[in-house]
Order: sequence, then structure tokens, then C-alpha cells
Amino acid sequence: MKIALIIIGDEVLLGQVTDTNASTIARLLYKQGLEVFKKWTVADQESEIIQALNEASQQADLILITGGLGPTKDDITKKTLAGYMNVQLVFSEINKEHLTMMLTKRNIPVTELHMAQCYLPANAELLDNKLGTAMGMWMEYKQKIYISMPGVPYEMEYIMIHGVMPRLAEMNQNIKVIHQTIHTVGMGETEIASIIEPKLGALPDYISLAYLPSAGQVKLRLTGRHTDTELIQQELMQFKHIIDECLKEQILGYGDTSLEQEIGNLLRNQNKFLSIAESCTGGFLSHKITSVPGASEYYKGGVIAYLNDIKESILSVPEELLNNHGAVSEECVRAMVKGACEVFNTDYAIAISGIAGPGGGTPDKPVGTVWMAFGSRVEIKTRKFLFSRDRLRNIEASATYALIEFWKMLK
Repeated sequence: MKIALIIIGDEVLLGQVTDTNASTIARLLYKQGLEVFKKWTVADQESEIIQALNEASQQADLILITGGLGPTKDDITKKTLAGYMNVQLVFSEINKEHLTMMLTKRNIPVTELHMAQCYLPANAELLDNKLGTAMGMWMEYKQKIYISMPGVPYEMEYIMIHGVMPRLAEMNQNIKVIHQTIHTVGMGETEIASIIEPKLGALPDYISLAYLPSAGQVKLRLTGRHTDTELIQQELMQFKHIIDECLKEQILGYGDTSLEQEIGNLLRNQNKFLSIAESCTGGFLSHKITSVPGASEYYKGGVIAYLNDIKESILSVPEELLNNHGAVSEECVRAMVKGACEVFNTDYAIAISGIAGPGGGTPDKPVGTVWMAFGSRVEIKTRKFLFSRDRLRNIEASATYALIEFWKMLK
């Protein structure tokens, strides 16, 4: 089944709204072994929508559409779909009942403008939306399936999960899809590919390998699609074993895990506690650690020591050290680790200090210079990185690489 998306909305084209719907739809479809092969993003104009429908219907079996189902003048999707499919717009009592119930719960009076939402193409089957007034529509025309959903992300996702995916699963029930995800750190995708692909050889056509890179990490996702579940399970385990043997120490974990989760597992298993002292990351490192449920079992707390005064008064970083070496230095982050271990009475601490940018750099310490340390009161390891000149990327990369280095130390 070839699947295409049509995302409707001037706000998306103008950059006022980020299109998260396409990624959500693609993620949900992929879980059932279905993939989007093309996407159109178009304005709230009938001619643009018609052109996208014409092109999509020539290339796809299933066309998923989001946007343009509201009560205002720019919401023209239903009218355009009815015209495209040569059917009338008809009033739906089911839609009226749903809309009235939703508005009454919110103490909003029902108006004639709201009632305009209750007209839909005559061949449309409604898909329930318990989160909003605009219901989804399932339509079939000239042996193609068209599914129209509201553009509000959480409403669209509800309709996809509860209305669309179960029906697609029935249509695709003979094909079994199994994923095997391997998380790696410390190597880029090109380097990984050069190591593992000669060993893997030519994969069967029912098994695919995807590389999903991010800062300091690469996820390898093996996917098997076949009617024989036992066959693809055996094949995936065989290829996973080959990758394990090739990468060994670079492997972080498997399945639905993360760097933060694996660090938590190690700390919990070792019955150790962690604290954090961060400057340029402004709390982002602590946020990553505490994003894992149950982090209180191994994480006590952190200090955002943004100013030198705080480094001195709370973390006991000597004033002389700061004067001689500066806040962005190996000496400073070492002292921050010791200070955090003392303040929070923890076994380990991570410290970060750097120049996130866009200003503040010098010839000796340009923007993106980051020092980090990790260890205990007794043993401390340090690393220096030079990241990009983009502030947010520097913050995110600093936190991620600090966790990678700490994970290596714990291992």
C-alpha cells in the first residue's frame, strides 16, 4: 500500500506553525509496517488542494489529509473534497450531535457558524474525535482511500490511533512487522556502516537497516516484514548478533531505551547517587536526567551555577582558581564536581562550564568551548569539546556528550 500525505494550512507554509502532524502520522504507520512515500504541503486554496489530490491519487493508494476542517471561511477541505469526488455536501446529524455535546461541555453557545462544520461529503464515514469538534472522515473514491483529519496535532493523533490505525491493521493483517533497535554511542553513522555492512552482507528484501543519527549517538533499526513471524525473528536476531560483535563497547542498549535510562540503570544497579553542577547548560542536563521516571532513586539534585559567585559560595570553587584559570577551564569543572559531591553527599557528580554563545568568546576560548568533568571526590575525569557557534545546539550537545562520557565512566 503506497501512502501519501497532504498537509493543508497557510500557517504551515508561512512557518508560523511547525508541521508535527506528518512525523506523528509516519511514526504511527511505521509501527504497522506502513511507510509514507511522499508529502504535499499546500495553502488553504481550493486550486492548490485539488492539484495535490490529483498528484497524490495518481501515485498512492491511501491519501491522509490534515487541516481545514474548522468552521471559518478558510476551512475549505470538506467543500473541496466533495467537489473533487463529485458528491454533494450533506448535513450530518451525527456530526451535529457530537459538536453540540463538545461545545456544551465547554459552555460555548452553538451558532450557525458551528453548524457549518456538520456538512460533509456524502461518501464520508465519520471518525470519532473525543478531543475536539471536528470529526475525521474516511472516504473511498475510484478505488482510493482518502482520510481527512483536523490539523490540531493532539486531535489528529487521537483519530489516527483510535479510528485509522485499527482499520489499516485489518487491511494489512497478513504482514507481520518486527523491529530490533540497537543504540550506539561514540561513532558516526559512516564509520558504523563501514564496519558492519561488510559483515552483514546483502540483507534479504524483507529486512531493512536504517541509521538514525543524533548528537553523539546513532540508532540502528533493523526491520523485518513478512508473513512468517518466526522467520523474521530468527533473521533479526542473527543480524543483531553480528552488529553486537562488530560494535561491542559502542553499544548503549536495545529497544525502547535512552542514554538517560541506561545511566539510571547503572546507578541503580550500583546503588550509587548522582548530583549535577552545570553552568552553560542552564539546567538542561538535570532535565535530561529527571525526564526518566524513578530518577529520584539515584539522582539527588543539581546546582545551576551560572555566575562565579554561585560557583564560589555553593560549590566552594576557590576565587583564586577562577581568577587564574577562568570559569571555563579544566580546573573549574574539577572543583565543581568535588563541590557537588560535598553539597549533595553523592557518590558521583557531573559538571559542565562553557561558552554557549553567541557572544562571550575569546581567541583562546571561542564560542562553543565547553569543559566537562565527571567522577567522585577521589577520581575525576575531564573532557574538552569545541562545539558549533549555535547557542541551543551547544547546550544540547554539551548535555548529551557529558552523559555519554559519564556512561563510559560508569561502565
